[in-house]
Amino acid sequence: DLFNLVREVVERHRPQWEMAHSPVNIELLGESPKGQWDSLRMEQVISNLLTNAIKYGRGKPIELTVSSDRSGARISVRDFGSGISAADQARIFNRFERAGSISSFGGLGLGLYITRQIVAAHAGTIGIESEVGKGATFTIDLPLQHVS
Repeated sequence: DLFNLVREVVERHRPQWEMAHSPVNIELLGESPKGQWDSLRMEQVISNLLTNAIKYGRGKPIELTVSSDRSGARISVRDFGSGISAADQARIFNRFERAGSISSFGGLGLGLYITRQIVAAHAGTIGIESEVGKGATFTIDLPLQHVS
């Protein structure tokens, strides 16, 4: 149950997002997608995107949306922070890359790389929509492999 998984990860990170003054809203559009995914790896994906939203969101709200249709499941993570330039969007999923400077945000630049690898291992895709100064939305699309 993908929505329950997202909700659990958000709850586990509550102290982090509360301390950052970045309230998290989770919305389920329709029925929760149910499928056969590696729950530990999907938790890592959601955790990576959520912690990035907290880090780069700079005290602004974060929105997570879970939905599905016949073709698959979708998770979107949106922050209202500084955004990511088009030039940075082209490279942030590469190993050791990051949108912000290491002195400002820290990190190894592996989170999005690992996230993309996990999503790809589930036959899914991850994309970004962002404009500098207007935040970023990461969208994961996963095929629905229904549980019998």
